[in-house]
Amino acid sequence: MRRTRLGGSRVLTQRIIFVVIALAFVGSGYLIGRYFLASLLQKPNGGEPVSGTPATSSGSTATLQVQTKPVSLYRVQVGAYSTRESADKVAAAVLAKGVGASVATPDPLYKVYCGATASKDAGDKLAAAAKAKLAGSVIGKNDSLYVSSATLASRSFTLSGDKTLAEELQKAFAKADNAVQSLLSFWDALYLGKQNTVDLSAMETDLTAIKDNLAKVTPKGGLSVAHTSATAIVSDLTVAVQGAKAAAGGDASKAAEGASALVAALDTYVVETKKLSP
Repeated sequence: MRRTRLGGSRVLTQRIIFVVIALAFVGSGYLIGRYFLASLLQKPNGGEPVSGTPATSSGSTATLQVQTKPVSLYRVQVGAYSTRESADKVAAAVLAKGVGASVATPDPLYKVYCGATASKDAGDKLAAAAKAKLAGSVIGKNDSLYVSSATLASRSFTLSGDKTLAEELQKAFAKADNAVQSLLSFWDALYLGKQNTVDLSAMETDLTAIKDNLAKVTPKGGLSVAHTSATAIVSDLTVAVQGAKAAAGGDASKAAEGASALVAALDTYVVETKKLSP
């Protein structure tokens, strides 16, 4: 009888131990699983979302104002044509001679410009240098390139929608506004043989960062048009800044490409800001 009771007691003890061990494993599994789940869901230090989570919406909306500044400039015109095909042929011939050339949006004629400057003196210098390369081929011996003054009108418009994106767009237009004037100042200094004071590298860094930020989002509603316009403007200005940096090295062919990129960027700036203003 004693042995039987002893055997039964041992069996009971073993069962209790088994149950305790089983519960320990279950509890450990729960804690481990909770730990890993929390690790996956929590945000890393600094408040940034986990990789793969969109960081484009603040959850709140805002209405912000954009006010561009008027810009006075001088453009050196090679010619004006009734068709895009004719303008493109002339632009290609001008570029082949080592002179900048870009076709602007028709108004109603397609005009080919070889550069833009902030001052008349710089425009005249550019025209004289371009004429020496183009005379007798693209233009006649008695022809002269036309230096025309222009003003990029001030534009005012609102950005209504997600607060984070609206603020990014507002910053993009402000940077673009400053870049336009800075690039014109750079080319003035280059054509007049003055020391360049424009920090092209910093400008390129700023524009590239904005372009990359805009590329990460797909806006909805009222900010879609502004997003498309800002992206086009910043992208073309980035190319223009890169062209200016290459021209600063003294390579004539790079200078022609940079001047062409500036004309194209100015055209995009005018067209896109006009779309957004009432």
